[in-house]
Amino acid sequence: MNKKELLTELTKMSNELGTIISYIEKQPVMKEEGSLMVCANDSVCYLYHVKGDGKRVYLGKDKEDEIISLSKKTHYRKMLSAARIEKIQIDKCIKALNSGSGITDIDDVYPSLNEVIRKRVGPFAMTDDGFERNWLKKNRYMKNNRQLSGQNKTLKGEYVKSKSEVIIADRLTYYGVPYVYEITTAKDAFDEMRYPDFFILNKRTRQEYFWEHLGMMGDSQYAAKNQVKMEQFARQGIIPGKNLIVSFECGERPLSTEYVDRIIKELLL
Repeated sequence: MNKKELLTELTKMSNELGTIISYIEKQPVMKEEGSLMVCANDSVCYLYHVKGDGKRVYLGKDKEDEIISLSKKTHYRKMLSAARIEKIQIDKCIKALNSGSGITDIDDVYPSLNEVIRKRVGPFAMTDDGFERNWLKKNRYMKNNRQLSGQNKTLKGEYVKSKSEVIIADRLTYYGVPYVYEITTAKDAFDEMRYPDFFILNKRTRQEYFWEHLGMMGDSQYAAKNQVKMEQFARQGIIPGKNLIVSFECGERPLSTEYVDRIIKELLL
């Protein structure tokens, strides 16, 4: 997570805490007089309503509604105190992160360099851009070496097998999500050689995903073939819900760009 993302998350947390504080302050029980006192003695527990003047009134079993109301007030008061302190701490962090002059985010350093310098040094390895560059360099040698051609050309200038794969590739490019097309899953010469459609990196979390698009689910033979492929993926530790994204379509229901965008936003940004 870089500095901008951290500021976004902290601001979101501060706003959520502000909402909680406002909600609690408006609760009717917060205006009720006094507080609840709990006195425990071995196996016996006594409850008292402590009035504003300090006077204690015993609460028996017939006062359950009053006990519940005072219990809520106790809970809310502690929540309110903790929320206020937490919000102050977070707001101080936001202020500190926004302070300073010049470049204060390491991810902004490389883009700010003169082009002459950038060509000679490259992004720092531990920043998002640097990590992406090294990841792409490491994995491009694992690509399927077959040559594709035709009309299914992506924005990056590479050819893929279908129009739907063009959609996925171009939406990944639009959102700045790094990917390698058709990388082998084999770990050694004895492993099953499989090529999921996309191998993808979430730059923020550094988590890797495979993405397999199944485009002819109306064809029973195609569906059966890909069921076997999913089982082979699983044997290699590539599992839906963990590190494998699977999208589907058939003749009656083509792939939706809205669906692709939702997956990218939920898992890859």
